[in-house]
Amino acid sequence: MARAVTADSAARRPGIVAQLSLGALGASVVLLVSLAWLTGLAYLLARLNLPSPLQLALVDTVHVYVGVASIGFFVAKVARVGLHQRVDSVPDLVLWHRWISWSLLVLYSGVYLTGVLLLISFPAPARQSLANAHLLMSVWAAVPTTWHIWHHRRWALPFVPRLHRSLPGRFLAAAAVAVVPVAAFAMVPRALSLLAQVGAGNAWTSATLPVVFLDRMARTADGQTLIAGGEGLYARSVQGGTWHRITFPPDLVLGLTTPKGPNAVYVGTVTGLYASPTADGPYRRLSFPAREVHGIAVDPLDSNVVWASSRQGFWRSTDGGVHWTNESTGIEEPPTAWAMSFFDEVLFASDVHGVYRWTGSIWKESSNQRAVVSLDPSGDGRLFASSMGQGVEVFTNGAWQRSDSGLVANHGGVRVVHVDSVTATPDGHRYAAMMLDGTATSIDGGQSWTRITAGLARGAVWRILPVGSGLIAATDHGIYTYPLPERERAGAIWWLALIATAGLLGVAAVALGALPTWSGWALRR
Repeated sequence: MARAVTADSAARRPGIVAQLSLGALGASVVLLVSLAWLTGLAYLLARLNLPSPLQLALVDTVHVYVGVASIGFFVAKVARVGLHQRVDSVPDLVLWHRWISWSLLVLYSGVYLTGVLLLISFPAPARQSLANAHLLMSVWAAVPTTWHIWHHRRWALPFVPRLHRSLPGRFLAAAAVAVVPVAAFAMVPRALSLLAQVGAGNAWTSATLPVVFLDRMARTADGQTLIAGGEGLYARSVQGGTWHRITFPPDLVLGLTTPKGPNAVYVGTVTGLYASPTADGPYRRLSFPAREVHGIAVDPLDSNVVWASSRQGFWRSTDGGVHWTNESTGIEEPPTAWAMSFFDEVLFASDVHGVYRWTGSIWKESSNQRAVVSLDPSGDGRLFASSMGQGVEVFTNGAWQRSDSGLVANHGGVRVVHVDSVTATPDGHRYAAMMLDGTATSIDGGQSWTRITAGLARGAVWRILPVGSGLIAATDHGIYTYPLPERERAGAIWWLALIATAGLLGVAAVALGALPTWSGWALRR
């Protein structure tokens, strides 16, 4: 009888070892997939416009490393089980069990494929579509993965930590080999995902003047002072400190510009136009013959030439604001004159019907984009036109084109985009301030946008400026600040090191912890 039991045990030994091998592979895959899902939650929070508990560059690094390392385990498990309906070491399988396994193969293959494609520098809209596909397939895989783990739990339980029972040394070593090296890369994180590269993951916070309406903000030409206006005029050093109120008439500020020249600041109000040689004043009222000054532009080649918009159209002064001439010929509706800006030594302006270009004697229509409230040039040869209702258009290479992918919102069943202004920075980022939808960032010259609204109060954002390592926004509710996270992109050496380390150590971990010949420890328990 004893011999029969011994013979039976010997016969069953290969099957048990094989099942434990599958259990080790399964436990390893679960560990890595769990890490991938946990880091993926940070992306979900950012996409929901909520702050992430971790910097997205760090999340990117861990997520990609774990993904690459798990490929070896995934391939080993598929190779071990195969695509057959029957698996010799798991005799109790039925057909629908295999269907679930095959669905997991398809879903995880899609997750890996979209993950690899996301690492390629596609245009932002394509990357957004790939990210959506990656997220959807990961979510779809959650239910069958949970069932798969539960159904085959008895073969993975020996690898789950419990009190008074140590884990097998080889499994612990394999897990350490696969996962621990990620700490080295976490010390030098890189922004790999679109969300990390645009600076998402943090939250706006109210910095000061929380009950003050501010619809204008600019940096002085010398780069030393920030000045904001709305219900009053305020200033602050670029280096930091507190905002202080400037002595100024009790007018609502409608326009603000900070040119080079004898007047460092021009301020338009509901009653007229003011100028000062310094941000802190004193401000003197110019002999401007009209009211409601929204747009102000100073000729970059001659600071004595000053333009301003008003309820009576556009006005020009050639002597620094002493005398003015109405120059509204060609404007369809002068009482709606609004934004003005020099771009490439040409003056552009807007009314409710479109954008115009000054020819030297009359205005010529340049674009039929309606209700443009801000004209913002960038340093790379682009002029952004922001509109109440028609989003953003950009003028480059002599033509206008739409530039608001990702900004369209649904309000009351109507899809519209109300943009107040666009700020361009030398590093290629663009920041859009919106009337109803907070803020958005673009890293492709404005072709596509990603919203960043966490922490903002309801209401309009009028202007965003990059200052130091963060952003400052003028809003209906005062000044808000946003700390920009780590956004350094990965270079070729960093990528090579991560892929080689994660790939090679992942394969080594498979060999160390999951081969059947090393699973005999369980037979002795």
